[in-house]
Amino acid sequence: MNTALRLLAIAGASLTLGLAACTSEQKVEMKDLPPAVRASLERETAGGTVTEIEKETKDGKTVYSADAMVGGQAWDITIAEDGKVISKELEKAGEYEKREKKPGAY
Repeated sequence: MNTALRLLAIAGASLTLGLAACTSEQKVEMKDLPPAVRASLERETAGGTVTEIEKETKDGKTVYSADAMVGGQAWDITIAEDGKVISKELEKAGEYEKREKKPGAY
């Protein structure tokens, strides 16, 4: 029985650590962004449309990930809580359309 309890404890600890390593995502609106994040996102998407924003926790830090259409191209933009642009990537041809068709996607 002692061995079974140890195995259960190890399994529980492994599951907890595995879940902690995952990112948590929460959809947010432009109006709910911190001012520095909103300013960066508006600058990066000038003349375009933001289609989705998610607040995420990665490696213990809060970041905001946005999908946007600018100049007819789909972009994925990640911004730190202080407004620093972490990445801005052009979606590959067809990737945006694939995501559009997934249930729950914008």
